[in-house]
Amino acid sequence: MSVALAREKKAFLKYWAIGITCIYILIAIIVIHIVQGEKDIASKNHALRMSPDAVEPGKTPPDPLPTNTDFKSVNVGIYLDGIESVSIKESYWVPAFYIWFRWKGNKELNPGKYFRIVDGKIEQKELQDSYSGSDGTHYEVYKVVARMTKFFNTTRVPLDDHMLNIYIEDSTNDVQEMRYVSDPTSGISSRVKVSGYEITGMSTVVKPHTYKTSYGDPRIAEGKHTTFSEFNYGVTIKRNSIGVFMKLFIGLYAGVLLTFCSFYIRPSETAPRYAFPSASYFGVVANAYMTHSLLPSSGHFGLADLVTAIGLFTITFCVIASLISVFYYLRKNEEAFSRALDQVSLRYIGAGFIAVNILLPVCAFY
Repeated sequence: MSVALAREKKAFLKYWAIGITCIYILIAIIVIHIVQGEKDIASKNHALRMSPDAVEPGKTPPDPLPTNTDFKSVNVGIYLDGIESVSIKESYWVPAFYIWFRWKGNKELNPGKYFRIVDGKIEQKELQDSYSGSDGTHYEVYKVVARMTKFFNTTRVPLDDHMLNIYIEDSTNDVQEMRYVSDPTSGISSRVKVSGYEITGMSTVVKPHTYKTSYGDPRIAEGKHTTFSEFNYGVTIKRNSIGVFMKLFIGLYAGVLLTFCSFYIRPSETAPRYAFPSASYFGVVANAYMTHSLLPSSGHFGLADLVTAIGLFTITFCVIASLISVFYYLRKNEEAFSRALDQVSLRYIGAGFIAVNILLPVCAFY
């Protein structure tokens, strides 16, 4: 009978180990699918944003450009000289840049005087230089500091990448009168730095932007919209290391490690046995509050939430394993089996937690 009982206990430990392994494999598949999906969506949206003919999901396509119009072409370019601040929580960034306009013909077109920033506000604007050539070419260059509204995708913070855009339009001339042409000499200074990120690229594109309203103007026919030529300058940034990730979650990992230590406490010592995971649980919750204090309010479930959820689940799983172990130790008087259960739980839950927390940041970062 004792041999049969021993086999039964061995089978229990075997299936317990298999169950733990399957659970963490399932967790890994789900979280990697979520993170990789968000990463692919972000990359796709960045590509669409800088494509002259594509429209990002959720945005209204522009009206077709009129073909029977005599418009003026204006070359426009931007040289990004600095980024004064970036705030993911407050949803803005502040670039300092030079912008120039070059055109031929009517000097009164004056695109430098009438340009505006879409999704932002000009804080400073200074004319740096201007001239008019004998061949009818006109040129103006301004230095501008602007505060740009940017709703950052926070689903992969703190292993995120973003595209920071500056949108330029003329405030008076629509596409029937004036259209921008992207100047290939646009660029970015090597001095441009963003704390915690590295600059990975820069690009420009000109796209039509249609305002789907008549603004209540009785002079505008019903259903008629106004389309402007929009110059879009984009610079991409990416986290330069996983250092910020480790700083944010070192408290969480310490809490889970403390929970693992509870398996080394004799099951009869129930007070310290359950005190460790209890303290760890509240520590992970506190870590989550600290992490979310750096992010804007959002209903999206992102990388930070996944790491926290995995930590809380692991602590809860360890408590369940301890309950089973204590039951066999105190109620069944099966000390050997209780200790074996503790060893299997520690080995497989620990391995599963470590594996998922290696795969998750690697998938998000690379």
